Amino acid sequence: MAFVKKINISSEAKSMGIDFYVPFLIILIAILYTCFSPDLESLQYISRIIEFVVCPIAAWWSVYLFLNHSVDKDKTAELTPNSSPSILSYGLIRVTSFFLIFLAAFFVLLISITLRYPYPYISLFNLTIIYAPQTVLYCYLGFFLMVLSRNIAIPLFILLTYIAVKYWTTRDIPIYNVMSFSIDMQLYPRIILLAVKNIALALALAVAGHFILVRRKKI
Repeated sequence: MAFVKKINISSEAKSMGIDFYVPFLIILIAILYTCFSPDLESLQYISRIIEFVVCPIAAWWSVYLFLNHSVDKDKTAELTPNSSPSILSYGLIRVTSFFLIFLAAFFVLLISITLRYPYPYISLFNLTIIYAPQTVLYCYLGFFLMVLSRNIAIPLFILLTYIAVKYWTTRDIPIYNVMSFSIDMQLYPRIILLAVKNIALALALAVAGHFILVRRKKI
């Protein structure tokens, strides 16, 4: 497990500067909106905030982690030595470490929703199944797009375009739906199936992103 120790989260966070705090700010705003929401009808707006703003921001750190190391092939080679564990540490383990920080903050938001609208209205288990897989997918989608393009503008443009299109068209166009479009935050069979699909797709993107790093190192 020595390669895990190479990850210095505090150093990585410091290198991002103020951009490191963006996900926390987004989650804080969502928590404040939840706490001051007037009634049960507000759940549909909270759900939209989560699905169209909070969940996609899970890709933020996945993209910014590679901002300073994606200018050219030689720089990437310097930071990914010959051993496979080093590539894992540079890529998947690094991204996952930051995602776990995001997930902890994200669960604070989910818990605040259950406190504001306690059972039988809202269940933390339901919220986890509905929204957590979406964050996983966005995290590794950001990782995949960034290592593929090595240009921060491309993954951010793709993510913003996808979110905007889905917001205005919901399920009217034939593009994969990451979102559940749930307005009552209840668990249904289609949402469980969507959660499974999102996790499976996230794993595929994580493996593909790792494969790109490995191939790039060999070139």
